[in-house]
Amino acid sequence: MIDVLIITKNEEANIGFCLQALQGWTNKIFVVDSGSTDRTKEIAESYGAEVIHHDWPGFAKQKNWALDTLEFESAWTLIVDADEVITPTLRKVLEDIACKPVDQEIKTGFFINRLTYFLGKPIRHCGYFPNYHLRFFKTGMGRYEEREVHEHIILDGLVGRITTPMLHDDRRGLEHYIAKHNRYSTLESQALVREIKSDKNESQSLDPGARRRRWAKRTILPRVPFPGLIRFFYMFILRGGFLDGWTGLYFCRFIASYDDFVAVKLRALVRGQRIDHTGVDGLSDVKTETTAAPIPASAHESEPRRQMQPEASPWTFREKVGRALWMLVGRTIFRATFHNWYGIRRQLLRMFGAHIGSNVAIRPTVHVEVPWMIHIDDGATIGDYAIIYSLGPIRIGARSIISQYAHLCAGTHDYADHTFRLIRSPITIGEDAWIGADAFVGPGVKIGDLAVLGARSSAYKNLEGGRIHVGNPARDVKERNLK
Repeated sequence: MIDVLIITKNEEANIGFCLQALQGWTNKIFVVDSGSTDRTKEIAESYGAEVIHHDWPGFAKQKNWALDTLEFESAWTLIVDADEVITPTLRKVLEDIACKPVDQEIKTGFFINRLTYFLGKPIRHCGYFPNYHLRFFKTGMGRYEEREVHEHIILDGLVGRITTPMLHDDRRGLEHYIAKHNRYSTLESQALVREIKSDKNESQSLDPGARRRRWAKRTILPRVPFPGLIRFFYMFILRGGFLDGWTGLYFCRFIASYDDFVAVKLRALVRGQRIDHTGVDGLSDVKTETTAAPIPASAHESEPRRQMQPEASPWTFREKVGRALWMLVGRTIFRATFHNWYGIRRQLLRMFGAHIGSNVAIRPTVHVEVPWMIHIDDGATIGDYAIIYSLGPIRIGARSIISQYAHLCAGTHDYADHTFRLIRSPITIGEDAWIGADAFVGPGVKIGDLAVLGARSSAYKNLEGGRIHVGNPARDVKERNLK
């Protein structure tokens, strides 16, 4: 079995989700609270956690006090923050490790990958994913380094790595997030001053990335005039933050501003100036309006009831680069071409991997999502503002017509799966078919030769060839007789 340690203060917005995912497979859950004034204690006790009050001495000291004082019974200890959730897949990995006899597991502990959410969306690039933290170790073997913030476990012995991520999603709101990182920047600057004076070398049990980051902060932050700008360039450009879209842009700017805060406070401390310590040495006292985490009717419900995306992106790095180039360059040129320059648009799509036959007429206002997923045979026509949403393969037969504003959607999600898994279901449209104006063709649908889908109709199932189909959902109304 596994014992769990969580430290808290005013975590009612997060603690329910964290504890809910720990039900049914852990032994003891210790929640060490430093004086919450909200419903944190009540929620934690409703999940069977043992809540212990201990006045706040600092991050590392609080955790070390718990590790030294509390009665951990299991062979393995898991440490999570209140705003972190263990996914079902990660749970299985941890259980498999804990089920082995302790003397047969040569590793003393494990780094666990972490997927951070910002503004409700996962950050999969920016240098923040994968993101490893040493959180799972043999009981009694780990102890935190004495550091003001961003403390790490010091562990002797061989350390492994678990690639399956846990989720990091603070639901207390952006204002709390900003205030917390302002306080963290003060603690970080104090730690850096102390480490610079002592010429500290990091423990080898730290993740290599953490060692590099600390070295960079000690050597670069005190010397360069624009540390935030350098951090932004590194995260957004070199580490692919642009692939996370607007959320990635805001996240990179936020972390860059954090480095600027640390640099300014570090310089002030080096010059002997005072930094206000009010509220810094404890956990957050910021009051924000939040929705309390639910207490489920059954303590055996082990998974949060929400859509999550713990898996890695379904797109390969090459596909991401291709999509970025298409959106920034290909689609821009495609849209700017004159209305009857069909040959140029055919060639442009071919350059991005599409299979386009001869005499295919595609209007410049057509939206093509992923060019290399489409196959259009000779003589087909696609009208203005049609959407070819080719997350999965889309094939359009010879001489078929896709009218204006029609929507072919070859991607959906598994709504019954809490991971909201992407499903790429191919669409096949036969020869000489006609998809009417503003019609919709759903994922996995096959439309037979000579079939007609009427204007503003929707096809969710296969349509028989040589027939006319209208309505939502489309129904077979009569045979199509060509003269």
